[in-house]
Amino acid sequence: MSSPPNVIYILSDDQRADYMGSAGHQVLQTPNLDQLAHEGGYFSNAFCTSPTCTPSRACHYTGQWERKHGINFNSQSSLAPEAWEASFPMQLKQHGYFTGWIGKNHVPAGDGGYESGYFEDVFDYWYGNHNHSGFYPKEFATGGEIYRNAAEDTQVEVFLEGALNFLQPDRRFFNNALFPLPQRPDDRPFCLCITFNLPHSYGTGTMQLRPSDDELYKSAYRDRQGELHPPKTYMNYVTGYRNPRLPRDVYNGHYLPSYDYVKTPHALRERQVRTCQTITGIDRMLGILRGELDRLGLADNTIIIYSTDHGLHHGEHGLGGKCFLYEEDIRIPLIIYDPRLPDANRGQMCEEMVVVPDLAPTVMDLAGFDVPVTMQGQSVCPLLENQPVDWRQDIFTEQLMDNQNYPRSESVRSAAWKYIRYFERTEDPRQAGFPFRGTLDNYADKLTSTLKDEKPVYEELFHLADDPCEEHNLAQDPVYFDMLEEMRARILVLGRQIKGDDSPPLTLPYQKRGR
Repeated sequence: MSSPPNVIYILSDDQRADYMGSAGHQVLQTPNLDQLAHEGGYFSNAFCTSPTCTPSRACHYTGQWERKHGINFNSQSSLAPEAWEASFPMQLKQHGYFTGWIGKNHVPAGDGGYESGYFEDVFDYWYGNHNHSGFYPKEFATGGEIYRNAAEDTQVEVFLEGALNFLQPDRRFFNNALFPLPQRPDDRPFCLCITFNLPHSYGTGTMQLRPSDDELYKSAYRDRQGELHPPKTYMNYVTGYRNPRLPRDVYNGHYLPSYDYVKTPHALRERQVRTCQTITGIDRMLGILRGELDRLGLADNTIIIYSTDHGLHHGEHGLGGKCFLYEEDIRIPLIIYDPRLPDANRGQMCEEMVVVPDLAPTVMDLAGFDVPVTMQGQSVCPLLENQPVDWRQDIFTEQLMDNQNYPRSESVRSAAWKYIRYFERTEDPRQAGFPFRGTLDNYADKLTSTLKDEKPVYEELFHLADDPCEEHNLAQDPVYFDMLEEMRARILVLGRQIKGDDSPPLTLPYQKRGR
């Protein structure tokens, strides 16, 4: 009987789906990710279901939509232990896996959330921090003292040291009495989660081109800046503000200062350079990691999954940041590599619509265990194995955060159409400008209100087949009234299926202390 496979689950942060060589980027070089896709499965239509850091990451691990797990920046709650016990890392732990976490955690869990110490207790190997890590995590990360035993200073390299230390039971990289790290037993399978804070604006925004930085982070891609162009639908801030994508009473056009780089092409180009540099850094880390797996004799039985939490706007239609349900924010990169796949199934491009909640049940399926009933996604193993399968024809996405000025919205997307509906603003009226603080809405109520009697205040309908950049809203065109009605009905069906009954999520109340 073959032993259960090891699992390495890698998440970048705010990585657009088009920022990868295998996705067709003309400048960015990601040879190791491209090789992983060539040897595994590359999903060209992968989507997050909540384009915001915390809820999407909770979706990754629990296999649930946000309506079900109930975690967001404005939920003022954390996952209860019984909810996290149903996540794929903890399910694997219950099946005898040695579990490790390296890098950024943005999923509050336990009584007290990030400050509870819960993750530190439930993972066998904890080399991480909560909230943001920054480019120099020893200095910029909350709880960054855990990284101070690393030889390197830059985020990717610090996290790589942690991963190599995890993998190698025969030698110890670290000697830190304050944060002792256990030795991985070589007679048990392992699950290692590596979570970056790059190319997120907090990571790329804290790059300083220090003399001690690797040359990659100082000079790479700077000779090709002229090839890094703004997106097709780019608008600078002034033009975008004068020609708003959404009515002002739906979205007033203000976004967090950390995304101000989209306001001018010059600043955007500098951030594009840093994005390319850091993604190439992650790519290089992957190559080193795979080499070490091979050296240790683990490569033939280690599954590697690579993805991100959500995409990001680069000034399309004058928008900055994420938290919208447009393609820029919901499309994500996704590669699943299983060395046990037959050669005939390697290197395929899967075009079916796959969503983040599919990944937790996929991990359980690949590992050979039953999928917990709490997981709502579908295992993609039949797609990897080229088996005939009745796959979904549309997806439900949602944006339930409104305490950073973004509008609440939800959508249904098929291969050819997308319908988005927006709801009345309910945040503190003092949020008209900056800073964005607090909310007046009841998050728990909003998990069900839009599926009951709350009516949208604005609607959008796009024919993606003819309008992939979502430039032409057809919701008011009488020619498309039947399609609009069909999508209005469909969004309620999908949303109600996902929410299920009105029972509250398995969460604990607490006041978050960070973003």
